[in-house]
Amino acid sequence: MRSVPTIDVSGALNGAGGADPSRADEAARAIDAACTDSGFFIVTSHGVAAELVDEVMDAARRFFLLPAETKQKVAPPGPPHYRGWLGLDTTSLAATLGDDVTPPDLCESFNVGRFDDPEARARAFVKGAEATFLPNLWPDEPAELRPAFERYYRVMEQLCLDMLPLLARALDLPPDWFDDKVTDHTALLLVNWYPPAADVRPGQLRRGAHTDYGAFTIVAAEQIPGLQILVGDRWTDVPVVPGGFVVNLGDLMAHWTNDRWVSTLHRVVIPDGADRQRDRMSVPYFFQPSYRAVIETIPTTVTDDRPARYEPVLSGEWIKAKSMSMLEDQ
Repeated sequence: MRSVPTIDVSGALNGAGGADPSRADEAARAIDAACTDSGFFIVTSHGVAAELVDEVMDAARRFFLLPAETKQKVAPPGPPHYRGWLGLDTTSLAATLGDDVTPPDLCESFNVGRFDDPEARARAFVKGAEATFLPNLWPDEPAELRPAFERYYRVMEQLCLDMLPLLARALDLPPDWFDDKVTDHTALLLVNWYPPAADVRPGQLRRGAHTDYGAFTIVAAEQIPGLQILVGDRWTDVPVVPGGFVVNLGDLMAHWTNDRWVSTLHRVVIPDGADRQRDRMSVPYFFQPSYRAVIETIPTTVTDDRPARYEPVLSGEWIKAKSMSMLEDQ
C-alpha cells in the first residue's frame, strides 16, 4: 500500500466552466489508483476558500468553549435523534465495528443536515426513518454559527456533486451515472472538537478506530497531526497538506464497487508533546446517496475474477443502522 496521495483537481471538476477532458482523465486515473489502494487521498485546488473553512472552525470553537449546560440545549432529546451537540462520553466510533472495550471518544461534535428546507424534507421523506429528516437543532450563540454552517454546507454539497463525474469516469461509467442516486441526498456536516488531552483514560483516543459507512467523506482539518490509517498491521499518519481536503471512502462505496475500491480503518490519536495540550478541529462532510437509493453492484466492477459479491441494500437503511451504533447507551 502506498502513502496517501495528493491529487490536484484544478481543471478536472465539473464546475461552472466544465471540466478539461485531459485533466479530468488524469485526475480520474489518480483517484482510481488511490481508491483501489487505500480509499484515501488528499485533494488540492478544490476551489473552497480557506477563509470559509476558518470561519466555520472559528464559530464552532466558540460554541464548543461554551458551558456544557448551554450546549446541552441543542443536544439530541433522545434516540433515535442524533442532530445537534454530542458531548464527551456520548459517542464511540469503535462501537460501530463491535468494539465495546475502547473508551468513548475524547471528542465533542455538532452536526447538521439539509432538511430545514420543508420542501426538500417532504420530497425525500421516508416513513419510519424520521430521524434522518429532522430539522436541525441550532444554538442561539454564537450567532454567526448557523450562517457559517449553512454557507459551508452548500459549498461542500456542490464540491461533492462536481466530483461525482470524476468518480464515474474513474469507474468507466457515464459522467451522469450517479445523478439519479443522489437527487435527495442525505449528506451530513459534522464538526469535531478534540479538547486538550489533560485527563485521558487507558486506551482512549480522540476518535476510535472505525471505517466511515457512507459513500465518501471530505474533511477539512487543522494542521495538527493525529489522523492515521491502518496499513497492513501498522498505523500510518495521514500527511498534513496545507489547504488540502482529505477524502476517504466509506463502506457503502466499497459495497457499491464490489470491493474494487476500499474503505480503510482509520482513527484520530492523541499526539505527543506540545500538540497534546492543543485542541483540534476537523470538519467532515459525509456525502450519502438518497435514502431510497438502491445500492447494487456497479456493472463495471464485475469481472470474471471478481463476480458480484453483495446483495442490493437500501442506502438509508444502511446509514441509519450505523449511525445508531455510534451512540453510547446513556
